[in-house]
Amino acid sequence: MRTIWVYSNIALWTLIFGLGSYFTILLTGKKKYFRFFANIWGKTLSLIFNIKLEVDGYENLNKKDNYIFAANHCSFIDIPLLCVACKRYLVFVAKSELKKIPIFKSILDRAGFIFVDRKNSNNAINSMNILVDDISKEPRSVGIFPEGTRSRSGILKKFKKGAAVMGINTGMPVVPVLISGSHEWSRKSLFNLSKSTIKFQFSKPIDSKKYTYDERQFFTDSIQSKVEGMRR
Repeated sequence: MRTIWVYSNIALWTLIFGLGSYFTILLTGKKKYFRFFANIWGKTLSLIFNIKLEVDGYENLNKKDNYIFAANHCSFIDIPLLCVACKRYLVFVAKSELKKIPIFKSILDRAGFIFVDRKNSNNAINSMNILVDDISKEPRSVGIFPEGTRSRSGILKKFKKGAAVMGINTGMPVVPVLISGSHEWSRKSLFNLSKSTIKFQFSKPIDSKKYTYDERQFFTDSIQSKVEGMRR
């Protein structure tokens, strides 16, 4: 029952603010306005779900720089809250299944997201190359969940190499991010109205330019090690 309530709210408010961003970008031609709507989206859902957002390590980031934020992932709420926590024009690498929802596909396309088919390596590489090219024209930060999918248990999964490869291809620094509390929030009962705290911890950025493509696995392991280190 709680799952229905949560996803109904997520769908409703995602559609409302998504359409707002879609038409604003359509009229102005500037994708950066997505940041405004994404920020309100995250704050609205925080209010509805009685979530307190905490951020640690923001001082590690340069306000004027864009980054690849590589975070663990336990719940859909991680996405809107990261938009609030990072205080940037942020887009995500989205799974290709979302392309089957026409309205959301149009919204995400317009905002500058990219769809990746995780089952097709060549398609995934081509999609990443498109995003890399688009970022060079209109800079933005990118959110990636290197586990590939949500962790239902809350236990960190083995990271895939997408964040490292994008960092190497763009030269953008990668920021390991630990999200705490979203797994516990997702498991609350329907009638548990207590406040939940979800915390985002930003590690110091890793310089992607230090790595070559052949070192992408080592780079990936370094990102995961940073995330794991913040859990202790």
